[in-house]
Amino acid sequence: MPATTKRSSSKATSQKTTKKEAEPVAQPVEEVAAETTSNAEAPTTEVSPLQAEAANLIEMARACQSMLQNLIKGTRTTAANIRKLERDVRRLDKRNRRNRENRASNGNKGLQQLKPVYTAEMRTFFENNQSLTDGDGQQIVENLTYDSDNLLVSRKQALKLVTSYIRQNNLQDQDNKRRINMDATLQGLFPELCAVKDKKGKVVQEENCYYNTLMKALSRHFNASQ
Repeated sequence: MPATTKRSSSKATSQKTTKKEAEPVAQPVEEVAAETTSNAEAPTTEVSPLQAEAANLIEMARACQSMLQNLIKGTRTTAANIRKLERDVRRLDKRNRRNRENRASNGNKGLQQLKPVYTAEMRTFFENNQSLTDGDGQQIVENLTYDSDNLLVSRKQALKLVTSYIRQNNLQDQDNKRRINMDATLQGLFPELCAVKDKKGKVVQEENCYYNTLMKALSRHFNASQ
């Protein structure tokens, strides 16, 4: 009887032990909560299309900003070069204008300078036409000046007196306003401008008296070798 009771007790104890081992061990509440929170806060690696598009736009904006900065820098350099060129152009223009004025001034001084007349034809012309006036009604030569035996006049006075004589005597060609029809007085003053004929009366050189040829023709009257 005692032996049977002992065996029964050992069997019951063994069954209880097996039953306890088969049951799952319960996990503490704090660890479960911590694991759940950790899984919820884990960052995701997936990027939405909107985020990708926003990133592309940001990169494009940065690239545009860089290009704009380079453009501004280049524009400033170009503007500085343009200002320098403008200064150089103004300086050159001022220098050229000053040179032209100096040349014109020197030319006018030469034309206005009194010089001796060496030909009798021009001296007689001045003495006979001293009272002629210019286009404004001003007398061209008020007083005749002499140096020794020579009359002193300027080339400008000589040209104005000749053109006034042409106007007073209506010698300007009506068909060609630049051409002058020479009379005996002008033929005596400017024989090189007259028409030349051969022995048979054929014209071998046309008359060449124009307003633009008068100044050169006047030179012979101020040349001492004439």
